Amino acid sequence: MLSMLSKFKNNAEARESKDEVLIGEMVFAMAHLGCPAIGFHAGTDMQYVRFKPVKDDVLYSMTIVLDRKTGDSALQQAVIGSKATLQFVGEVKNHLADPDDLVAMFKTDMANLFRNPWLGDIKLDHQLNSVTATKKQIIDIDRFLGADPTSREQLSGMLHGTMLELREQLVPYKK
Repeated sequence: MLSMLSKFKNNAEARESKDEVLIGEMVFAMAHLGCPAIGFHAGTDMQYVRFKPVKDDVLYSMTIVLDRKTGDSALQQAVIGSKATLQFVGEVKNHLADPDDLVAMFKTDMANLFRNPWLGDIKLDHQLNSVTATKKQIIDIDRFLGADPTSREQLSGMLHGTMLELREQLVPYKK
């Protein structure tokens, strides 16, 4: 009986730690893309990692926030699976600001009224000396887990593609 309870507890912990494993895989993939991790923050269901694109002259940083939504119990795992939301935030830093930036900020804010990151749109946030682009998506954690080459290639492809999308949107704002 005791071994059965222990086995159940281990299975529950394995289910609940999938987001931490995925974050580790993301750190691995981003390091291979030339973006070492420069900041971490972990909560009960939310993981936050900030990366520095070393050889990128546009992106100052790239942040990934993983928020696990399901999979806390065996029933949820069986019915819904292991879903999570990923929020990607690319940032451009301009260390000098000029009056034209204020006009650009207003245009950016107006354009954001019609953008929805959940529908694949990239939302821009223009601050005085930085511009951020945000994209959100829902993923199945199980699709990217495992140290096999296929899941690592899928994860690396998704991260690289998203980083290029954000970069493309931020290029006009880099000075």
